[in-house]
Amino acid sequence: RTSCTKMLAAISPLALGLAGAAAPSVAVTRAAVSMAGSVDSMIGKYSIKGTVYDPLDLASKYDVNWLREAELKHGRVCMLAVAGFLANDAGWGLPGLDIKCSSIEAHDRMVESGHMWALLAVVGVCEFLHFSVVVPKLDGDWGDWEPGNYGLDPFKLDSPSRREAELKNGRLAMLAFSGLVTQAALGHAAPYI
Repeated sequence: RTSCTKMLAAISPLALGLAGAAAPSVAVTRAAVSMAGSVDSMIGKYSIKGTVYDPLDLASKYDVNWLREAELKHGRVCMLAVAGFLANDAGWGLPGLDIKCSSIEAHDRMVESGHMWALLAVVGVCEFLHFSVVVPKLDGDWGDWEPGNYGLDPFKLDSPSRREAELKNGRLAMLAFSGLVTQAALGHAAPYI
Protein backbone atom coordinates (compact mmCIF):
# COMPACT_ATOMS: atom_id res chain seq x y z
CA ARG A 1 0.00 0.00 0.00
CA THR A 2 1.17 3.53 -0.66
CA SER A 3 1.96 5.87 2.20
CA CYS A 4 -1.15 7.88 1.29
CA THR A 5 -3.33 4.82 1.72
CA LYS A 6 -1.58 3.99 4.98
CA MET A 7 -2.03 7.55 6.20
CA LEU A 8 -5.73 7.62 5.34
CA ALA A 9 -6.18 4.25 7.02
CA ALA A 10 -4.38 5.56 10.09
CA ILE A 11 -6.42 8.72 10.45
CA SER A 12 -9.81 7.34 9.40
CA PRO A 13 -10.59 5.83 12.83
CA LEU A 14 -9.66 9.17 14.40
CA ALA A 15 -11.88 11.11 12.01
CA LEU A 16 -14.76 8.79 12.84
CA GLY A 17 -14.22 9.25 16.55
CA LEU A 18 -12.83 5.76 17.03
CA ALA A 19 -9.52 6.76 18.54
CA GLY A 20 -9.27 3.45 20.35
CA ALA A 21 -9.39 1.47 17.11
CA ALA A 22 -6.14 -0.08 16.01
CA ALA A 23 -4.49 2.02 13.33
CA PRO A 24 -1.52 0.78 11.34
CA SER A 25 1.73 2.55 11.92
CA VAL A 26 3.07 4.63 9.09
CA ALA A 27 6.76 4.44 8.35
CA VAL A 28 7.93 6.01 5.12
CA THR A 29 11.46 7.04 4.36
CA ARG A 30 12.37 10.61 3.53
CA ALA A 31 13.40 9.55 0.03
CA ALA A 32 9.89 8.33 -0.79
CA VAL A 33 8.42 11.70 0.05
CA SER A 34 11.15 13.89 -1.39
CA MET A 35 9.75 13.52 -4.90
CA ALA A 36 6.64 15.39 -3.79
CA GLY A 37 8.45 18.34 -2.24
CA SER A 38 10.67 19.40 0.58
CA VAL A 39 10.01 21.40 3.71
CA ASP A 40 13.35 23.13 3.20
CA SER A 41 12.18 24.69 -0.07
CA MET A 42 8.78 25.89 1.19
CA ILE A 43 7.98 29.39 2.34
CA GLY A 44 6.82 30.11 5.86
CA LYS A 45 9.07 27.72 7.72
CA TYR A 46 10.30 28.61 11.16
CA SER A 47 13.90 27.84 11.84
CA ILE A 48 15.32 27.11 15.27
CA LYS A 49 19.09 26.84 15.54
CA GLY A 50 19.40 26.31 11.80
CA THR A 51 16.94 23.41 11.63
CA VAL A 52 13.32 23.31 10.51
CA TYR A 53 10.88 23.04 13.41
CA ASP A 54 9.14 19.70 12.86
CA PRO A 55 9.02 17.97 16.27
CA LEU A 56 6.74 15.16 15.05
CA ASP A 57 8.88 14.61 11.93
CA LEU A 58 5.79 14.80 9.71
CA ALA A 59 7.83 15.91 6.72
CA SER A 60 9.51 12.52 6.52
CA LYS A 61 6.27 10.56 6.90
CA TYR A 62 3.74 12.37 4.73
CA ASP A 63 3.57 14.22 1.44
CA VAL A 64 4.54 17.76 2.44
CA ASN A 65 2.56 19.26 -0.45
CA TRP A 66 -0.60 17.68 0.95
CA LEU A 67 0.24 18.97 4.43
CA ARG A 68 0.77 22.47 3.01
CA GLU A 69 -2.50 22.24 1.05
CA ALA A 70 -4.35 21.39 4.27
CA GLU A 71 -2.56 24.10 6.24
CA LEU A 72 -3.49 26.78 3.70
CA LYS A 73 -7.10 25.60 3.44
CA HIS A 74 -7.61 25.49 7.20
CA GLY A 75 -5.86 28.82 7.63
CA ARG A 76 -8.12 30.50 5.05
CA VAL A 77 -11.25 29.06 6.63
CA CYS A 78 -10.13 30.18 10.08
CA MET A 79 -9.34 33.72 8.86
CA LEU A 80 -12.92 33.96 7.58
CA ALA A 81 -14.25 32.34 10.76
CA VAL A 82 -12.45 34.77 13.07
CA ALA A 83 -13.65 37.76 11.04
CA GLY A 84 -17.24 36.48 11.01
CA PHE A 85 -17.21 35.51 14.68
CA LEU A 86 -15.91 38.93 15.76
CA ALA A 87 -18.21 40.84 13.38
CA ASN A 88 -21.27 38.99 14.66
CA ASP A 89 -20.33 39.47 18.30
CA ALA A 90 -19.64 43.17 17.60
CA GLY A 91 -23.25 43.50 16.44
CA TRP A 92 -22.57 43.77 12.73
CA GLY A 93 -24.90 41.81 10.53
CA LEU A 94 -26.13 41.50 7.00
CA PRO A 95 -28.30 44.36 5.76
CA GLY A 96 -31.99 43.59 6.15
CA LEU A 97 -31.44 40.95 8.82
CA ASP A 98 -32.15 42.03 12.36
CA ILE A 99 -30.86 38.99 14.20
CA LYS A 100 -28.93 39.83 17.33
CA CYS A 101 -27.31 36.94 19.19
CA SER A 102 -23.84 35.74 20.07
CA SER A 103 -21.91 33.61 17.64
CA ILE A 104 -22.33 30.55 19.86
CA GLU A 105 -26.11 31.11 19.98
CA ALA A 106 -26.15 31.66 16.21
CA HIS A 107 -24.41 28.33 15.71
CA ASP A 108 -26.89 26.55 17.98
CA ARG A 109 -29.86 28.15 16.21
CA MET A 110 -28.50 27.08 12.82
CA VAL A 111 -28.12 23.52 14.08
CA GLU A 112 -31.66 23.50 15.51
CA SER A 113 -33.18 24.92 12.32
CA GLY A 114 -31.34 22.42 10.12
CA HIS A 115 -29.47 25.05 8.10
CA MET A 116 -26.15 23.52 9.08
CA TRP A 117 -27.02 20.52 6.88
CA ALA A 118 -27.06 22.81 3.85
CA LEU A 119 -23.68 24.20 4.84
CA LEU A 120 -22.37 20.68 5.35
CA ALA A 121 -23.64 19.67 1.89
CA VAL A 122 -21.98 22.63 0.15
CA VAL A 123 -18.69 22.14 1.98
CA GLY A 124 -18.88 18.39 1.36
CA VAL A 125 -19.29 18.86 -2.40
CA CYS A 126 -16.38 21.34 -2.50
CA GLU A 127 -14.18 18.98 -0.48
CA PHE A 128 -15.09 16.00 -2.66
CA LEU A 129 -14.22 17.91 -5.83
CA HIS A 130 -10.94 19.09 -4.33
CA PHE A 131 -10.14 15.64 -2.99
CA SER A 132 -10.68 14.12 -6.44
CA VAL A 133 -7.94 16.42 -7.76
CA VAL A 134 -5.43 16.12 -4.92
CA VAL A 135 -5.60 12.43 -3.98
CA PRO A 136 -4.17 11.16 -7.30
CA LYS A 137 -1.16 13.44 -6.76
CA LEU A 138 -0.32 12.05 -3.33
CA ASP A 139 2.91 10.10 -3.11
CA GLY A 140 3.70 11.03 -6.67
CA ASP A 141 4.43 13.92 -8.95
CA TRP A 142 2.45 17.07 -8.24
CA GLY A 143 3.55 18.42 -11.61
CA ASP A 144 2.59 22.06 -12.01
CA TRP A 145 0.01 21.91 -9.18
CA GLU A 146 1.03 24.23 -6.38
CA PRO A 147 -0.55 23.59 -2.96
CA GLY A 148 -3.23 26.15 -2.19
CA ASN A 149 -3.07 27.87 -5.58
CA TYR A 150 -6.51 27.69 -7.20
CA GLY A 151 -5.72 30.26 -9.89
CA LEU A 152 -7.89 32.91 -8.26
CA ASP A 153 -5.96 36.18 -8.38
CA PRO A 154 -8.05 38.71 -10.33
CA PHE A 155 -6.02 41.71 -9.12
CA LYS A 156 -2.61 40.08 -9.74
CA LEU A 157 -1.47 40.59 -6.14
CA ASP A 158 0.41 37.30 -5.80
CA SER A 159 3.97 37.60 -4.53
CA PRO A 160 6.24 35.49 -2.30
CA SER A 161 5.85 37.97 0.57
CA ARG A 162 2.03 37.89 0.30
CA ARG A 163 2.06 34.09 0.25
CA GLU A 164 4.17 33.99 3.39
CA ALA A 165 1.93 36.59 5.05
CA GLU A 166 -1.17 34.54 4.17
CA LEU A 167 0.41 31.41 5.60
CA LYS A 168 1.44 33.06 8.86
CA ASN A 169 -1.88 34.90 9.25
CA GLY A 170 -3.66 31.59 8.67
CA ARG A 171 -1.60 29.95 11.41
CA LEU A 172 -2.47 32.78 13.76
CA ALA A 173 -6.16 32.57 12.81
CA MET A 174 -6.26 28.84 13.57
CA LEU A 175 -5.02 29.57 17.09
CA ALA A 176 -7.24 32.64 17.45
CA PHE A 177 -10.40 30.82 16.43
CA SER A 178 -9.68 28.08 18.95
CA GLY A 179 -9.33 30.69 21.67
CA LEU A 180 -12.43 32.63 20.59
CA VAL A 181 -14.65 29.57 20.57
CA THR A 182 -13.28 28.31 23.88
CA GLN A 183 -13.81 31.63 25.65
CA ALA A 184 -17.27 32.14 24.16
CA ALA A 185 -18.32 28.58 25.06
CA LEU A 186 -17.13 29.15 28.63
CA GLY A 187 -19.64 31.99 28.85
CA HIS A 188 -17.35 34.97 28.50
CA ALA A 189 -18.97 37.77 26.53
CA ALA A 190 -17.04 39.74 23.92
CA PRO A 191 -14.18 40.81 24.23
CA TYR A 192 -13.76 37.37 25.89
CA ILE A 193 -11.70 38.50 28.86
